Amino acid sequence: MRPSFPSAALLGLAAATLAAPAAAQSWSDPGIGFGARLGLTQARSAGSPSGGAGVQVRYRLTGSLGLEGSLGVRRESLGDDTGPLLRLTEVPVTGTGQLFFFPSRRLQPYLLAGAGLHVVRAEPEGRNPGSDTKTEALFAVHAGAGIDVRPSRTSAVHLDARWTFLEPTSITDLEKAGFDVAPGYWAIAVGVTFSR
Repeated sequence: MRPSFPSAALLGLAAATLAAPAAAQSWSDPGIGFGARLGLTQARSAGSPSGGAGVQVRYRLTGSLGLEGSLGVRRESLGDDTGPLLRLTEVPVTGTGQLFFFPSRRLQPYLLAGAGLHVVRAEPEGRNPGSDTKTEALFAVHAGAGIDVRPSRTSAVHLDARWTFLEPTSITDLEKAGFDVAPGYWAIAVGVTFSR
């Protein structure tokens, strides 16, 4: 015997009412996003910070694991206590792995680590004994941490800091010549990413 319409409706209503509540949707569902960033960078041998910019593609593999590919540009003047020695222009193409904490929340701290190819143009300045401009492509690694904030499910604003272990030949040459310079730099950036 088939149940009548009222009893079927009551059974359906009871099933819907007694069903377990659905888990809240994550603020970091897997997917791809595109964005840009602006930041400040400072090498260990720079007198003051300089600007940098870039574009990025971010992909969430899971709620906690992400990948980032980026292309950027930065310029910086390096020197010692007596003045500038070197002007660097760098174009980094990097890949980064990200480990996010609290992926179901709007505020998600993360750790990052990666590597990339850095095209560096070094121009002598001031008392630099070298006279040739050099351009070289170097492999470098980076590591850091950041905070990802989700204003909506399709947008994110992030703030991160990363140290890049970059050692151009021109800096090594200055160190060997007795100048007080050192490789590597900090980058602090704020960026925005829009997801599909």
